[in-house]
Amino acid sequence: MYSNGTIKILVTNQKGGVGKSTVAVNLAAYLAMQENMKVSLIDMDPQASSSRWAKKAPNIGVQVHCLNVNYESSGAALLSARAGVRKYSAGVEVCICDLTWTPAMSEQFILDFDIVLVPSSSSKFEMASTEIFILQYAQQCMSKLAVNKQFILVVPSKVEEGYSSHAAFTNLDFLMNCHITPPVYRTPEIDSYVYEDFLCVCADQKVAENFSIFGKYISKKISERSVVRASLSINGSSLNRAIVKKVSVLDNYRERSRSLGFYGGIANNLPVAGLSEPIATEEPTKKAGFLPSFLKKDAS
Repeated sequence: MYSNGTIKILVTNQKGGVGKSTVAVNLAAYLAMQENMKVSLIDMDPQASSSRWAKKAPNIGVQVHCLNVNYESSGAALLSARAGVRKYSAGVEVCICDLTWTPAMSEQFILDFDIVLVPSSSSKFEMASTEIFILQYAQQCMSKLAVNKQFILVVPSKVEEGYSSHAAFTNLDFLMNCHITPPVYRTPEIDSYVYEDFLCVCADQKVAENFSIFGKYISKKISERSVVRASLSINGSSLNRAIVKKVSVLDNYRERSRSLGFYGGIANNLPVAGLSEPIATEEPTKKAGFLPSFLKKDAS
């Protein structure tokens, strides 16, 4: 048992279909089988994909739980989620929670975890969505992030073999303790493993080696987090000014979106039939492009 208590890992993203449940259940299996850790898996998704997989596959000692969150209000959601995690993480070394993120849940819940894994595909749209999700979270909780030094790990998931993370998720480079993990490749015959086996020990050697490399990386991060947690000061560190400067772009972007009535800024430059010039807003601001600057690769 870790002397500093259970290490809690949240696997989440606001988008579905990015391999979140696959990462959660197979990471739990890897840590239990290959690292001999006592692990609990908490499935907080209505589809219960990860818990069904873990329960139907051979019993390897992972404690599997389904947690129904009360979403009547954000306060009720936070209280019920925290109570469930507290209950099901007791007595284990590592607790892994599988949750598709929803605005109905308070960002304060993410702060309860030592490590946050955010799976994302390599498509430009999903990478941008993942960056925005993490930056919004950092903006809401920046002072507390500076204190608890939480690890935020982006997981390139369901990517093709040979994928390189070079020049990917560059808008997150400035965030302290935010890193890109080794990729989890797309598994062509994944249906043959669901409910039957776990990726780190499956018959396909390439699949097993790929997930084991990812699992070993997370295992090292768990050890690092245990050391960091033992050294945390109640006073924390000063506010990360880089976060303040970077995520302020989100406020400007939202303000433009509200004035336009939809998400995006391209309408600023669209001509309207019958008018010689585009409609001006009540309070002129800087000319806006379609993408905010922090999503442009050549942004300084």
